Amino acid sequence: MSKLIEKYSFVILFIVLSFIFGLYLTFSAEDNQDSSLVEIKVQQGDTLWGLSQEYGNSLSLSEKEFIEWVTSENKLSSHLIKEGDTLVLPVQSEDYYTEDGIQLASED
Repeated sequence: MSKLIEKYSFVILFIVLSFIFGLYLTFSAEDNQDSSLVEIKVQQGDTLWGLSQEYGNSLSLSEKEFIEWVTSENKLSSHLIKEGDTLVLPVQSEDYYTEDGIQLASED
């Protein structure tokens, strides 16, 4: 038995390391999904429809899908939002900055 383990130790080590690496990739992928959510503070004149037109297309979501997602995730009782509300949006955080590093007005 020990000769068998000696003979295939490289293969056993490879399988164990592959398993560990697979677990790492699985859990790091879940963390990346959360990082694509950003919080914004609703400004005067913001609407869910306007936010969906601004950010929904970059996520391959229709306006309706974007609004439904935001309403559901933020536990809103209606599709109406008011100034000062804080919303979680499914948007890459770099979408909030211009190439010059200037923060866009819709995020506070």
